[in-house]
Amino acid sequence: MNPDAIEDAIAEAERRLAISDRDVRASTQHFVTSVRAVCREWGLTAERWLDGGAGTLALAVTREDGNAGVLKIAEPGRLDTAARVMGAADGHGYARVLAWDANRGALLTERLGHALWAEASTVAQQAELTLPLLQGAWRVSLECGSPFTGKASGLLAILADLGPRYGHRHPDVLAQATRYAKELAASERPEVVCHGDPHAGNVLRNGQGWALIDPDGFVGERAYDLGVVLRDACGEIVAAEESESGSGVTLLRKECRRLAELADADPQRVWRWAFVERVTTALYLRWHGYGDESATFLDTAAILSR
Repeated sequence: MNPDAIEDAIAEAERRLAISDRDVRASTQHFVTSVRAVCREWGLTAERWLDGGAGTLALAVTREDGNAGVLKIAEPGRLDTAARVMGAADGHGYARVLAWDANRGALLTERLGHALWAEASTVAQQAELTLPLLQGAWRVSLECGSPFTGKASGLLAILADLGPRYGHRHPDVLAQATRYAKELAASERPEVVCHGDPHAGNVLRNGQGWALIDPDGFVGERAYDLGVVLRDACGEIVAAEESESGSGVTLLRKECRRLAELADADPQRVWRWAFVERVTTALYLRWHGYGDESATFLDTAAILSR
């Protein structure tokens, strides 16, 4: 065990605050002032903070019974939907919830293994393993998710707000993402409780299988989640394009059609969601201070927009 694990986690939270253009002072302060008390009252021994993600810091912990868990602490209200959705899923598609304190915004889940991208390096492999988890997760009752408001309208707001700040190198990409988002907003419909961010880093090894973590848990359409599955793969797309012009686009188009067919979704909507998400993710990463990662997403979007 690391006796300085909580101090290390606080230092990391403060580092993220320092590099972020987003004002996360309140959430950082809440974590700093709450983490020791939550660990003490729940009988948790902190081991280390967990890498990955630009949002809420996660802490690897051990319970008094020796079982491993993951602790997240956010401002009250921020994790309510995730706790409700994962609790309703009861281990189907998602990691299990071990404890939840809504007043403190503290969520303890079972600790799983490594992320999917450690075993599946291609978008096709990742999609094949993620789709069954999503199909299980989509069975959660719509009443458990955040009410339907239309995801595309929120992405349009990101494009309008952060696009001029961070996307000026790729005006054509921003324009195309905006067109796609407007088309999606005009016809978006409530179908399932979406995970909201089912990339390979949010799919973790669970024994002989896999499980999803960190759902956004809003009511939306299946094509949105499928688009996020196809959102990354930047290195794979760039490598394909360098080998043969147009092959990166062909690769992603093929996987888009395959996923849409398996999930009974419209491939054009999946493609549009994937593109808009790629661009807004780039802007969001830059907002949080991850400039290199942001540039990679925008450069890849430029390839796909040709």
